Amino acid sequence: MRLHEVERGDDLFSQILISFLSLISGMRLPDAARFAFYHKQFSGNSMSAWTHAAMRGKSAWSVGERELMAAMTSRWNSCPFCTGAHGAIAARALGRPQVLSSEDFRQAELSPNLQATLVFLEILTRRPGDLRSEDAQAVLGQGVTSQALEDAIAVCALFHITTRCADTLDYQVLSEQDFDRAAGQLLVRGYAFGQGKTPPHPDHRVLADAMRQRILFGPGKTDASLRQAMAERAIGGPPISPPYDELARQIGEAAYKVTDEQVAKAVEEAGSEKAAFELIVAAALGAGLQRFWRGLEVLDAVEKMV
Repeated sequence: MRLHEVERGDDLFSQILISFLSLISGMRLPDAARFAFYHKQFSGNSMSAWTHAAMRGKSAWSVGERELMAAMTSRWNSCPFCTGAHGAIAARALGRPQVLSSEDFRQAELSPNLQATLVFLEILTRRPGDLRSEDAQAVLGQGVTSQALEDAIAVCALFHITTRCADTLDYQVLSEQDFDRAAGQLLVRGYAFGQGKTPPHPDHRVLADAMRQRILFGPGKTDASLRQAMAERAIGGPPISPPYDELARQIGEAAYKVTDEQVAKAVEEAGSEKAAFELIVAAALGAGLQRFWRGLEVLDAVEKMV
């Protein structure tokens, strides 16, 4: 973990909670949970609300299928922590551990509608500018509803945000056994600590906008205009001042290549770990929302043609 405050907790309550959860689980609390507890007034509530609703809310997709989408998005983004974590959940939920061991999901034994959706999500992940209405039509032609495809787009977008945070902060990769143990706990508890396991079907557009408003325009340790610039730079926007320019661009292009030095420079320039954390989350959010709105743009265009 590159930000020590995230690892240990930023207040006494978080520090006690992290120690307690590590004790009762019999394993080090995964960094994803530590991230969720950190600086919650900034990003925690809006991020967990959308993630919990998208991954555990009502949907035509099963929990296992959504976890597989998350794991594949993580793999396409070369994020070892998220691939391992969500691959373990998908394996438990689907009973198909061989799915993620395959080099190509097209060779796995998946339903035609899930296969078609993963093809769409791979294009959205790797080449969002190349996504076309024909790609959405191919998914809908397999019997996937527009709402179900929107659900899948939301999962993909969220894990563009999550993987970029994980790689930039350098989450500690667990053993296969610990990933499996954490998967069992997350299947029982869900993503939002203290909330119900099955929220109603989410309005992804509202939740995405709430997250955008909170992280890019809300109060924080950093100026909102800098957070907005980080988000824009992550998706190829105008250059910004160093050292933020290099960090934002790297988060957007390939977060797994972010270095200790890049993060350390951002902490030094921003003045605190909390400030650097805000900028990292803002850049990751930019990359995720770019995919979200691009996917919906293509889907909406197809719906208008009907």
